Amino acid sequence: MNIKDLQENAHYIIENNSVECDYVEYKKSYKQSDKILKTLCAFANNYMNRNYGYLFIGVEEVNDTENKIKAIPQRPILGLDEGQLEAAENHVRALFKHVQPTPTCHFVFDKIDDRWYMVVIVEPSMRLTEVTDKGARVTGLPKGGRYIRINRDTVLPSTRQEFELLRKFAGYSFCDDFHDRATIEDLNYNYMKQYLIKTGAAEDIKKLPMEEMARALKLVGEDEYNKDRVKNFALLMFADRPEDFIPGAHVEIIMESDDGTSRMESLKFDGPIWIQAQEVRDFFKSSIGRSYTIRESGNIYHRIVKNWPDIAWNEFSTNMIVHKNYDDPNYAGIYIYPDRISFTNHNRPLPPLTIKDLNEKTTFDIRTYLNPQIKDMFYALHLIESYGSGIRRAKDALAENGNPAPVFYPDNDYDDYTQVIMYINEEYKEYKDKDDKTNGSSTIVLFDLSTLPNNQRIVFETIVKNPGLRAPAISEMSGLKEKAVSNAISKLKKSDLIEFIGTPRKGGYYQKINDQNAE
Repeated sequence: MNIKDLQENAHYIIENNSVECDYVEYKKSYKQSDKILKTLCAFANNYMNRNYGYLFIGVEEVNDTENKIKAIPQRPILGLDEGQLEAAENHVRALFKHVQPTPTCHFVFDKIDDRWYMVVIVEPSMRLTEVTDKGARVTGLPKGGRYIRINRDTVLPSTRQEFELLRKFAGYSFCDDFHDRATIEDLNYNYMKQYLIKTGAAEDIKKLPMEEMARALKLVGEDEYNKDRVKNFALLMFADRPEDFIPGAHVEIIMESDDGTSRMESLKFDGPIWIQAQEVRDFFKSSIGRSYTIRESGNIYHRIVKNWPDIAWNEFSTNMIVHKNYDDPNYAGIYIYPDRISFTNHNRPLPPLTIKDLNEKTTFDIRTYLNPQIKDMFYALHLIESYGSGIRRAKDALAENGNPAPVFYPDNDYDDYTQVIMYINEEYKEYKDKDDKTNGSSTIVLFDLSTLPNNQRIVFETIVKNPGLRAPAISEMSGLKEKAVSNAISKLKKSDLIEFIGTPRKGGYYQKINDQNAE
């Protein structure tokens, strides 16, 4: 970006009264040496992975009490006299010797409200940056160190944050690293071929011998000592049991036992992680996801109420697998309770994404990935869709089904985990409680859809949502082949669940209202 573009960006920030944040800082005077020094360091370390940091000099921050907004630029700005501009630049440049390595900065001068201001635009450093102890003493900072920017605060990093900072500047990726003892024979050739088939790879690649296929998929590399060293992500994707090599590389589902006690039982999914993702989805369909078809009094039409939408389960569970820190031996856990489901990983999202963002936003235009190889492979397998859209789909599905909004934790800056809780649909719970008490005799709850075979359930749901359809339209809307639709219709009619109403030319299928279910 050229200086003119940077100047326009800076002007836009003030013109729009932008709030101080992890890449914007306002200072009324260039003589605030201690605060300027640590801000230069923090912007250079770029903990939140921004393009630039903007340090405004001659602009004072104020709080908008009426709108309850903190740290916006005071307007008109305090500004600098034109004769102060050179002195301001020289003063800031003199601070550079107290930051190691020296930050790369651009000085921009501009006017707004008929007053001059200076912007020090800091480029992200390629090396870990810190304020020297001497610099701290000279400027009055309590101590030197590797300052970072969190929201609008410039702070020394916590242990976790410093580890992330070190890993970032080292350019280290666990998934791309070589495993210390695995060999190419520890990869399953059949899983590799399945992956290529599912992702529509070219025929010549699918026919390669195992060693050549591994190289084509970039599962192996070489160092100065050995050829065909196996990478960690290759083991996660294609080893029979990845946790034999990478501890904690599995998913556990913990749920209350169905023996009437408070005892919890655990199910473990420990195959290749893309198969783990699919098996966890299948488990929800077979054992967790439940729905009722509800008929309101005096209404021939019906609606479906689910305990939890499968889309939300799929997105949260798959995200948990894709974004797990596999360098950590803790497993990814799903905890199922009667009224909520919790998905937990023992690492936080990488900056600039925050837990606050996850709670408040639905789209994330700027995102960094801990496991880019896994993310790309899951995308190729259609286990995830467009990057950064999974949270939006999960939130939308929960809202559409009538569930409360999901809640992300922790609500602090120091605990090193990410948890999301999705709560049960309260209407479903009311009907379920009533159904349990009456042993299924409630006239509101017709039956549990999960007892139907998959094709019959899909056809039945399509008819309930779109009464009067015929087989070709049902096939088009459901995605099932017309023959499968016809077979499902035949079985649903035999089960007395649907009926054909109308003439052969103009009629269609409707859910059948049985006498015992009449209000």
